[in-house]
Amino acid sequence: MQRYGKLLLSIGYLSAPFAGPGSAVITAAGWLSYGSESGKNHLSMIGLIGLLGVAGILSGTYVASLSGLQGAGGVLLLLYFALGVAAIWMLGSEHNNSALKAAAMLLAVSWLLAVAGASDISSATSAASGTVIDWGGVSWANAAAHNVIQKIGGSAAIAKALALLGAVLASFGFLSLNEARTGISHEETIFSIGTY
Repeated sequence: MQRYGKLLLSIGYLSAPFAGPGSAVITAAGWLSYGSESGKNHLSMIGLIGLLGVAGILSGTYVASLSGLQGAGGVLLLLYFALGVAAIWMLGSEHNNSALKAAAMLLAVSWLLAVAGASDISSATSAASGTVIDWGGVSWANAAAHNVIQKIGGSAAIAKALALLGAVLASFGFLSLNEARTGISHEETIFSIGTY
C-alpha cells in the first residue's frame, strides 16, 4: 500500500499555492515515499531530485562557502517540477485516474502560460532552438495570443488560476488513487466466488 506517499503527495500539492518551498519538500518526500512503497524507482528518483534541489538552494543561500550550490539546486528543482507533472500524468494514465490526468494538463498549461508571459520569451525560444528558428512557433503564437490573454486577465493571473485548480485536482487524485483498483479487485473476487 502506498498510504504515506499518497498522503504526502496529496497534502503537498494541495498546499502548493500557499506553502511555496515547503510544499516542494512535502511533494518530493511524497514521491520518494510513494516510489519506495510501490517499488517504482523512477518515482523515488523524482523525489530525490526534488530534495537535492531544495538542499542545494538552502545550502547555497545560508552557507557562504557553498554559494555555488544555489544555482545547481535551482536547476534540479526546476527539473523536479517538470518531472513531477510528467509523473502525475503517467500515474493518472496507469490507474485511469481522470483527476490526475486533468491536474497534469492544467499544471503543464499553467507553466506554459507563465513562461509565455515572461518578457524574454523570444530569447528563451531562440536559445532553446539554437537561435536557428522560433521553436515550434511558440513566439509567433505568443505574439498572436497576447491581446486575448491580456483581456482575460493576463498570462500570470490565468497561470495562477490553472495551477490552483491543478493542485486541487492532483490532491484529490492522489487521495482516490487506489480506490478504483480496490473496487475492481472486490468485483473480481465476487465473480470468482460465484463461479464455484
